[in-house]
Amino acid sequence: MATIYRKYRPQTFSDVSGQEHITKTITNEIAQNKVAHAYLFSGPRGIGKTTTARLLAKAINCQNRKEGEFEPCNECSSCNEINSLSSIDIIEIDAASHTGVDNVRENIIDNAQFKPTKSKYKVFIIDEVHMLSTSAFNALLKTLEEPPNHAIFILATTELHKLLPTIISRCQRFTFGKIRFGTMEDRLEKIAEKEGVKIEKEVYQKIINKSDGCLRDAESLLGQILSLNLDKISGADAQLILPSSNVDYVIGYLESSLLGEVKDALEIIEKSTNEGGSLEQFLYDLLEILRSVLLIKNDFNQKMLTDYSEDTLKKIKNLSEKIETNKLIFSIEKTLTKKQQLKLSPLPQLPLELLAVEINNYDQIINTTPVNNTKSTGTKEKTEEQIEEKKTNKVTSGIKTVVSKITNKYKIESTLEDVKKIWPEVKKDISVEFHSIGLVLNMCELLEISSRGLKIAVPYTLHKEKLEELKIKQTIEDALQQKLNEKIPIYCQIKEEAKTEDLDNLAADFGGEVMI
Repeated sequence: MATIYRKYRPQTFSDVSGQEHITKTITNEIAQNKVAHAYLFSGPRGIGKTTTARLLAKAINCQNRKEGEFEPCNECSSCNEINSLSSIDIIEIDAASHTGVDNVRENIIDNAQFKPTKSKYKVFIIDEVHMLSTSAFNALLKTLEEPPNHAIFILATTELHKLLPTIISRCQRFTFGKIRFGTMEDRLEKIAEKEGVKIEKEVYQKIINKSDGCLRDAESLLGQILSLNLDKISGADAQLILPSSNVDYVIGYLESSLLGEVKDALEIIEKSTNEGGSLEQFLYDLLEILRSVLLIKNDFNQKMLTDYSEDTLKKIKNLSEKIETNKLIFSIEKTLTKKQQLKLSPLPQLPLELLAVEINNYDQIINTTPVNNTKSTGTKEKTEEQIEEKKTNKVTSGIKTVVSKITNKYKIESTLEDVKKIWPEVKKDISVEFHSIGLVLNMCELLEISSRGLKIAVPYTLHKEKLEELKIKQTIEDALQQKLNEKIPIYCQIKEEAKTEDLDNLAADFGGEVMI
């Protein structure tokens, strides 16, 4: 069964969500037969760059498209071949795995010299083009300067700043933006309707907040929720799939901490945890909201905050009016500190509970050091800068004390060899409950045991993030404790090199794909 984002990938320009400023220009060019020889699509991942590139390739090669039209028919042999990714005249290349100059010469430059076999144009779609080596860029540049009439190049990148200015100057450039909340919600609702499933509004909000403006991620998460195979899906049902916190809880927690209702803030943490909410996600959402408060407080256009509903934005704006700037900065810095402490805290909820108390007691913490306006006779009056510096030093000292208490090192008796002996059993036990985590652990390497704990090397960032999710981390640590009779914290680092085939396998298990 195809994943949701593949099943509902737009097949016409009118289906593309949130990039109307781009599709309008491109469709006008197609309708007027004024297509450029090279395009550059830049922007975050998962927002439609590759989809738009395929639509452009399909439209200009559509056999049934009439003069003045721009949409592909999706019925002719050319459209069908492109839809099934089997057209020999549409060449898609992942620059991340074809970085060298030899690959560029063979797959692009030499290939471009030959006329298309069936189509009007031979189209080269080069994804993550910023990954090309300097020599490969220079080789490609020559072709972009003097392209054959039958060849069109579409370059896509998430890191525009890494491209050579000479490459950028040869292309017609389009900047794709993150998908806005309302647009993404409409898209997800239409998919759910086509799937015949009723989903509560709060589920869409959780998906969108988790997706950070990336429509592909949102559709992938929706697909995982639909796999529950229920006719109606509530927030409680979605919680089984989404490792997310409730945004209303986060705002309630922050508001209670700021306004002196610490008891309410602590109860929110307890309630969120009991409902299976991720504390790590809670802190991440808290940072996002604090950042939004900071931006709005400094006259940032709140319409550009695309990840929130109108109701949530009103609550954030209300918070920005209640908190003074210094306290806001203090809260952000404290939250960043607590995010680091969370991974090492023996009591997972403690950093968030401390944070609520510290935000509430901001005035006392800042003003703990009594300051005399003058020194003894003959000395100058203290400047405001000196007073503020002393206050800051006191706060910093307090932070260090809290960090020291939270991050006490473990005394571990077991050796690395002891862990390696029981590691196969640990992986087997964990695979029973979390099959995908078992696959990740099979690609891991045990590096060392120190006072900090067991260091594990993982191939990719997504592996590290997954293993360090609080629930998964605790499961692994509990399994180790059962075998070795002592608590051994785990922490991860990313390997310098990773095998592509491993990523392919893992991507499939998580409902993703690797473009090659």
